[in-house]
Amino acid sequence: MWQNRHGSIAATQQRFEELKNHYKKQRDEFRNDPRSSLELDAWRNQNNDVAYNLLNGTQKSFVPPGLVGKASFPQCVPWSKCDTFFSEYAAHNPPEFILSETRLSYIIGNLASYDGRQYPLSPNDKRPEGQGFCHTLVIPKNRVYNVVDPNAIADNCDLLKEMHEHFVNFWQTDQGKEKILARAKRAIDDQDKKLRNAPAKPSNGQNTGPVYDEATRDDVFAHFDKLKDPFKKLETKDFVFAFHVFPDNSIGHLHMHVFPHQDVFREVSTKVYDWKTVPLDAILEVESS
Repeated sequence: MWQNRHGSIAATQQRFEELKNHYKKQRDEFRNDPRSSLELDAWRNQNNDVAYNLLNGTQKSFVPPGLVGKASFPQCVPWSKCDTFFSEYAAHNPPEFILSETRLSYIIGNLASYDGRQYPLSPNDKRPEGQGFCHTLVIPKNRVYNVVDPNAIADNCDLLKEMHEHFVNFWQTDQGKEKILARAKRAIDDQDKKLRNAPAKPSNGQNTGPVYDEATRDDVFAHFDKLKDPFKKLETKDFVFAFHVFPDNSIGHLHMHVFPHQDVFREVSTKVYDWKTVPLDAILEVESS
């Protein structure tokens, strides 16, 4: 049943129902496409000889062709054609990227900063920053493509429920809160370094590099420091647990978005994707009806 716990994602019962219908429509369209079952089977078996015209269609949710055969980090496994950035996550990423794991899932941080001021040149319709302070992700270890994948909602949605429970249990530990904050701070630091190393403004006056002055930089770090203690006091009911439903997903591997719904924790984050952010409980309601 809908509750007013989603912030601007689903602020009213009507909006919650719209998101339920959105999920159901997208799920049914995917399942009715004759390519879906064939491509899912091939992808789960890591078959690199398939075109994947559906799964890797307009959104290009697999790793870019330029990365195939290369590793993103030293001593990690190179990418294959049918990999996504979350496929076999532990093999392709450093161990410290995994904040927590269970038998079925990982909790990872968003590689992008949650603060949109660190992406001054990104277009308004394709914002790279997270959707809220310390935006975190929960992903299955096995290959499950998206919430429209039948394996995502098999056995009364047991996998989705486990992913939610994983975060809830992790959040209830002091170590969990500190790990999430540390990962978010690293994303800020990494983006800050990229911006500070960007080419300076050319002599002709045309700005081809990021607009990121010292005052903005100071505000970004001050904002993190201001919110980190209030963040640690949040309860799990204060978070959005949600999915971007195919074909509106950016990565072709199931991932649950977790971020605080209160405005104070979203004031410098993107809301561009709120329209496609479907709460977990909306999906559970559809699948239980």
